[in-house]
Amino acid sequence: MAYMNQSNAAEKRLPQVEVFERPEITALPENRNIKKRVPYFRYGLMTAAVFVMLISMLTGYSKVAQLTVEADRLRSQLEELRSDGDALNAKREQRFNLEYVEWMAVNKLGMVKQDKSQITYLATSNPEKITIAAQEEENQTGLMAGLTKGLNVVMEYLD
Repeated sequence: MAYMNQSNAAEKRLPQVEVFERPEITALPENRNIKKRVPYFRYGLMTAAVFVMLISMLTGYSKVAQLTVEADRLRSQLEELRSDGDALNAKREQRFNLEYVEWMAVNKLGMVKQDKSQITYLATSNPEKITIAAQEEENQTGLMAGLTKGLNVVMEYLD
């Protein structure tokens, strides 16, 4: 393979160089029996991934549609409840209106307003004992009883 050419180098006084033989290049054998394999596994895997993504998207869209319907139903129910609440508030205001109460008492229940003479005042000078002013007047005689009675008459007149 490799040999040195010593005789030529000595004659010319050239440095010695190694010479290599070239190996003979041969072509690779052709394998005509090898067929290109179709990557069915990859195609199947990609198809399955696309199918899973499609199913998840459809499920998501159906869930969104279902939630939208539920939200619309709840909005309409809320609107209905608000209108009911407003109606109940108006009815409550009407019921607690003193003019309405007076009208109901007079017209529906047949009540009559009291006259000033029918009003009885309670004396609360002693918190442990409450007596009706008319009974107290019967017990009191004299100047003080007369002044109290006269003052009560004036107060009734002014009211």
